[in-house]
Amino acid sequence: MPAYSVVGRSLAIPLVLTSLMASAADLQRISPGTSQFRRPVAIARLDEATGVVANRCGTLSLVDLVKWTVVAEYKFGGQLTDVAVSRGLILVTDTKRSRLSVIRISRAGATVLSELPMPTYPLTVQVAPDEKSCTVGSRWARTLTMVTLENGPAIVDTIHLGFGAGEQLYLPDGSRMLVADAFTGRLAVVNTATRDVEHIHDFGAHNIRGLALSNDGQTLLISHQILNDAALPRRSDIIWGVMIDNMLRTANLDDILEGKSGAIYSGQTINVGYAGQGAGDPDSLFIDQTGRAVIALAGVNEVSIGAPFSRAFQRIGVGHRPIDLLPISEGRFVVVNELSDSLTLIDMTKNPAGDAASKDKSIRDGSQDGVESAADVLPAKPVATSPTDNEEYKKRHADKAGKKYNYSATASTYGSSYQGTDIYTSHLSLGPTPELGPAERGEQLFFSARLSHASWFSCHSCHVDGHTNGGQSDTFGDDTEGAPKRVLSLLGVGETGPWGWNGKKSTLSKQIHQSAASTMRGKGLTDKAATDIAAFLKTLQPPPPCQPATTPADKALVKDGRRLFESLSCTDCHTGTVLTSADVYDVGLVDERGLRKFNPPSLRGVGYRENLFHDKRASNLEEVFTKFDHQLDRKLSATELKSLLRYLRSL
Repeated sequence: MPAYSVVGRSLAIPLVLTSLMASAADLQRISPGTSQFRRPVAIARLDEATGVVANRCGTLSLVDLVKWTVVAEYKFGGQLTDVAVSRGLILVTDTKRSRLSVIRISRAGATVLSELPMPTYPLTVQVAPDEKSCTVGSRWARTLTMVTLENGPAIVDTIHLGFGAGEQLYLPDGSRMLVADAFTGRLAVVNTATRDVEHIHDFGAHNIRGLALSNDGQTLLISHQILNDAALPRRSDIIWGVMIDNMLRTANLDDILEGKSGAIYSGQTINVGYAGQGAGDPDSLFIDQTGRAVIALAGVNEVSIGAPFSRAFQRIGVGHRPIDLLPISEGRFVVVNELSDSLTLIDMTKNPAGDAASKDKSIRDGSQDGVESAADVLPAKPVATSPTDNEEYKKRHADKAGKKYNYSATASTYGSSYQGTDIYTSHLSLGPTPELGPAERGEQLFFSARLSHASWFSCHSCHVDGHTNGGQSDTFGDDTEGAPKRVLSLLGVGETGPWGWNGKKSTLSKQIHQSAASTMRGKGLTDKAATDIAAFLKTLQPPPPCQPATTPADKALVKDGRRLFESLSCTDCHTGTVLTSADVYDVGLVDERGLRKFNPPSLRGVGYRENLFHDKRASNLEEVFTKFDHQLDRKLSATELKSLLRYLRSL
């Protein structure tokens, strides 16, 4: 069993049980001077001295964890989402090509040994404790694929979860594993022997980004967010975490495995932020050897370290959007900073070698034009070369956030192994990057919790990775109060104007300005910042078809459903390739403030939605027609309903 319990960052297609590649293929080595946006998303430990980083741009970086340098980078291609190591080989998930690749990599070269097709959008990969198999979680296919790694990788089975697969965690004996919903608050218990989903817990959360076990193996820890649909976006509700809360939750593992009702609520909920200094978007999580919880706070560019059961945490500044953590040894770990193309080494034992990157303010300062300045938050601590330097640093920075910060652990509650030490940071750039364009600046803003009052949440907090957290909120976006609306997906949003449930925003930038002002309640956005976010949103593609037709009979059923869709005049509101229109319509549904006219959301990817209409009153797509007779002037026959639903689920 490893010393740490870690979760990395880590339409169905026909699957085969053999690899795609009959022979190995060498990867091209990239020059160290190559300028590109790498966007690291995950890190795994190849050996005692080497880590391998999967970059979203399709490259793999090898990092010397001792000398703290990048020693090689290889071009793989695609869009990488996760990396894991099994018996000296690395496993990489690629969403662009929907495959799992097995690669032999070293400082001398890299070779792709085999590739397996995966269901749509493989997001995470986890290796079983015995390293004989692994599992791949696919977001849009909503599956967990089991792969044997013995005698060459091969697919053993595909388990349908009923939700988009996100974070995974094997239990130490490998008999079961936990799989979290990529968007909402569901957690599945999967029996790896029988390949069954034994239980699914739903605890009303979203954005589950970290799963870990306590060192005694009895407690599960989860980092996540909760959206309160009864709260209003007033500063008083935001600053106390009433609207969106960022938390670390504990629960009894046995209760979860047994499927007990309310098992997730059996432990504690621990706020990782506090009034005046929110902790937007808690992400990856691990428990170190002394029982301290280490949590990446992706929205505020920090890492939180502390003893969870004593509720004592200390926060350290890192790079833009920390989303993965790799423990190296007791008191030392690496942070992956996606949007600054960097790594941060955090050392609680001694002064790490080298610190050139930490002196670069752009790596650790999340301030942007029109955004709450990171100067309001204590910045990352540079390496101290003497006690005098330490004291000078504390003197200069202790009062910036209105309270005293003690970097010496002498007065802390972190445990005896932490006493008498300081926390040091050292930043490592993965390579040269081009100048940020509008979309790149907009991406940083979209994922920054500093847009909101006191840094409690980001755009991503509700629109998870550009999609939706499945909740509803009263955002004042329809110019009323007291009528919460469903959080819409932003995938493909650049093509679906006008914007807002009432369709009053003629440009995406205007909608963004309103969201920042009326929902996030921060310092507001400049026109340039709103335009940059709009540029980023326009890069987000709509989700893939939910259930594309496969057999001739299935294609015929979809075709019949399309004809019925047109004959029922559904195309009056949901027209063209984007399946929406510019007007508002009285759809026979009234919200709490008496509003009856709404702009129709696009139907692209409607099969992924589980609650529909503005207030989620329809619990599934079938209820839209059977319970609410949506825009129908007659009842549909069973055959008609079947074909119509099949067509909609093919979108």
